Amino acid sequence: MSNDQSQPLPNTNRGLKVLFLSSDTGGGHRASAESLAKQFELLYPGSTYELLDLATELYPPPYSHIVSNYKHLSKNPSQWKVLYRVTNSRMLERSIVDSSIKYVSLVSERAIREKIKSIKPDVVVSVHPLQTSVPSLSCAKISHETGRHLPMFTVVTDLGSGHLTWFASSVEKMFVGSTQIYDLAKDRGHVPDEKLVLLGLPIRHDFALQAAKMKDRMSLEGQQYQRKVREELKLPATDRKTLLIMGGGEGVGSLSNIVDALYYELTKQGIDALILVVCGRNEELRNSLKTRNWDQIYTHKDALLGHIKRSRFPTFRSIDRCRDGISSRGCIEAPMVTRNLRRVLSSGNFMIHNASTSLFVPTNEDEEEKDEPYDEAADGQLPELMVKSMSFGNLRLASYEQAAMEAIETKEDGDGEEVEAPEDEACGLDLSKEAIIPVHDDDMAKYLPSTFSTGKVDVVGLGFITNMADYMVAADILISKAGPGTISEAAALSLPVLLTSYLPGQEEGNVDYVIDGNFGAYCDDSDPTAIGEEIASWLMDPIKLLQMSKAAKKMGAPNAARDIVQQIGDSTLKWRELNDAMDNADDASHKVKNQKSKTAGMITV
Repeated sequence: MSNDQSQPLPNTNRGLKVLFLSSDTGGGHRASAESLAKQFELLYPGSTYELLDLATELYPPPYSHIVSNYKHLSKNPSQWKVLYRVTNSRMLERSIVDSSIKYVSLVSERAIREKIKSIKPDVVVSVHPLQTSVPSLSCAKISHETGRHLPMFTVVTDLGSGHLTWFASSVEKMFVGSTQIYDLAKDRGHVPDEKLVLLGLPIRHDFALQAAKMKDRMSLEGQQYQRKVREELKLPATDRKTLLIMGGGEGVGSLSNIVDALYYELTKQGIDALILVVCGRNEELRNSLKTRNWDQIYTHKDALLGHIKRSRFPTFRSIDRCRDGISSRGCIEAPMVTRNLRRVLSSGNFMIHNASTSLFVPTNEDEEEKDEPYDEAADGQLPELMVKSMSFGNLRLASYEQAAMEAIETKEDGDGEEVEAPEDEACGLDLSKEAIIPVHDDDMAKYLPSTFSTGKVDVVGLGFITNMADYMVAADILISKAGPGTISEAAALSLPVLLTSYLPGQEEGNVDYVIDGNFGAYCDDSDPTAIGEEIASWLMDPIKLLQMSKAAKKMGAPNAARDIVQQIGDSTLKWRELNDAMDNADDASHKVKNQKSKTAGMITV
């Protein structure tokens, strides 16, 4: 991120009139404009702003129908995918994009120019890719016609990937939120380095305030502040791990199935948790969550998944480093995951580096279940497994990896002879060093405490909330679609993220942004079971949560909106002062000319 922290210019009249250009194709563009507008009001008192959708109001068809078309296409991702990739293709860049810009310029540029002139802004800021090239041409023509320079800036609101129409290099400066977009602007838009500014994605001011108050999320002070916020929100529990699930402003997505899977997995694993579900305007889902029979949900899923026999003890994950393997779970958690892999598999767990796999206890399905009396002498004793540093539910375990290594260095066959553990052919790993505890259910049961019980899990449905920053502070993990604003807000508050869906095209790169940033993973919402298992594994691994929280903090930019507005505002003030000086000089010149004319007239008379 850029460290340019220029100081405000001394000026008694610092209020600016700002014109934002945007369209409601997703909520992120308007949210970015409003976050920037708030900073103009704070940093430049007396500032006003207007939000203008040139595409809907003045662009010719089909661009004038962009909002309604986007709503349809976003509900049909395969159609959007085709449109996005064709129009963003390097091969067709000149024939499609350039011809589209010429078409809009020919038909609408004059009307756009007159509309902007009628508003009389001090500065124009575009936060939408379709409102950059032609408006920047209009601003240049206005500057020429009026003799007063009208500066225009672009604030790119995408994180991991972006359409090439963002990158009109004729603007004063282009503010980007990630190194990925920075490089893309240079490559696709040929935007020079001196015009590119990397400061982060602009997010709501509330997040900057909360980040300053919470400081380090995982510190004692941060944990105390988190509990305070939970109490202020009047959550039903303030001492449990808390999940925040979002599906967008309308509460869309496979939220219901995800919630069911989470409830089942956390209950089964013995994890006490609170699940907060942002239903948005989906009242049907919210009411359903209130009246849902959770005991019935648990029993049904337990029978459906065939886990009844193994449900006496948990399934462990996040232990080994199987670099190229694929398991049956649908999560991507490793850095440098390629787009092709994500496209090919709608389920399946990618494990490339630091990815998670399973530590499990195998069951001999051929043996009949034995009803042996429980050995009270072994109650509560887990000789090699029990330590003080890790815990989940009613069990206290520690180094899973160390436990696995100690337990499976050797194993005994049915005759009591020691045999070497086999090598895992899929991963090329020696199971005598990693991955599996080779004991049967009945063997492991002897070491489980008799007091082991299921987790206490509560589910709370939330409506359309406006204090999202508070809820992200209260949460330990965010589960959401891959919207750039939501990801940036979570990173600003050091919150680990599990992504469950993305819109092909501009949101696809956001998945890479999170995974490569090491503060989250991707599990497709078509596989809610994988989502439940992944989240359970995170909650049972506090070291992993700590590492992801630190990584999120490193990627976060809670003050990006302030820093962007500071640079735009100071530059605009300089232009305004220069414009005023030139106007004064012109006025003085005109006065001299008029005086000379009057004098000449008097002499003639």
